Amino acid sequence: MAGWVFRVAPSRATQQRAVFLLGDDPDHMSRPRLIGLAGLAAFGLFVVATFVSPPLWNAPGTHASAARVSAWAHEHRGRIVAGLLIFSLALGLLLCFVAGLWAWLREHERPPQALSSLFALGAVAFAVMILAGFVPLYVLSYRAQPATVAGPLYDLGFGLLAVSGIPTAVCLAASAALVIWRRCLPPWTAWLAIGAAVAHVLIAASFVSHGAFLSVEGSVILWVPATLFAWVLGTSAVLLRTRPEVR
Repeated sequence: MAGWVFRVAPSRATQQRAVFLLGDDPDHMSRPRLIGLAGLAAFGLFVVATFVSPPLWNAPGTHASAARVSAWAHEHRGRIVAGLLIFSLALGLLLCFVAGLWAWLREHERPPQALSSLFALGAVAFAVMILAGFVPLYVLSYRAQPATVAGPLYDLGFGLLAVSGIPTAVCLAASAALVIWRRCLPPWTAWLAIGAAVAHVLIAASFVSHGAFLSVEGSVILWVPATLFAWVLGTSAVLLRTRPEVR
């Protein structure tokens, strides 16, 4: 028997341990973490932008005159432009987070994968509308504008931000439905998404009111987006802690 080589097959437990540690796909462990990191980075920039921008609760309200809007934009133009720039960068990172999360959700949904597609389309739509809403505010703050121009720019910017609540609600609702149905993420992330979706329908309804809170330039424009940020933070934290499953 000299020269013979004996190989012992690994036990079932050893094979399972190897799959748990390495996964079938070498990137299986890194992908959810990268998605989570993109979400956390976006959340961090959103927080920074909130503090860089002039306080929205001190911004001219719905009943403010166009002259007041023009004076406010000129007074805070440096902070407005810097805040909008950071918000735009955060939105770019949010799109990276959404793209990764879409791929994650798509893997857990059966064909024709309508809910994950609805999630992705809603995310793209709300990102486009928010960026479009930033443009009038950029123009308003870039240089001093006469009152006749400042008023419409201000209303247009906040109006686009308000209407973006509809595709945001669609995106969040699709995510919640898929998580509840397929259990691909903890159920509490779905309830967080549902709460944020309802809140964003509320912000879209701000056109029907001229009250202090529920109006286009009211406090709703500040507090409702916070529900989206909370969902991003919670989902990102879950993905960062995700481990490959034993197959």
